[in-house]
Amino acid sequence: MMDRKQRAYIFQSFDALKGFREMLNEKEQIQVAPRILSEDDLEELNRKIHQVRTGDMLQIEYWDQGAYFQMTGKVSCIDLENRRFQLVKQKILLEHIVDIQFIEQEK
Repeated sequence: MMDRKQRAYIFQSFDALKGFREMLNEKEQIQVAPRILSEDDLEELNRKIHQVRTGDMLQIEYWDQGAYFQMTGKVSCIDLENRRFQLVKQKILLEHIVDIQFIEQEK
């Protein structure tokens, strides 16, 4: 006779199609169009972008593939030639950024 743990294992769900559930979850996400910033907002954002230095701690709100995200981290790379920042390992295109907040670091 099987103990309860072994019996429960038999009835555990089986994922025959690896990745199918994740694909369905992605399709269920609501796609959001990127916001169009006003001239004043663009000017303020441009000013902030030019103040950013490697090592700064930032909170960035950005649009990527139909959704908005917020990320907080240290700027590890500024690549103005390719128009992007890198926070830790995440590369963020400058044209996708909608807001930047500088976070004070303890010394």
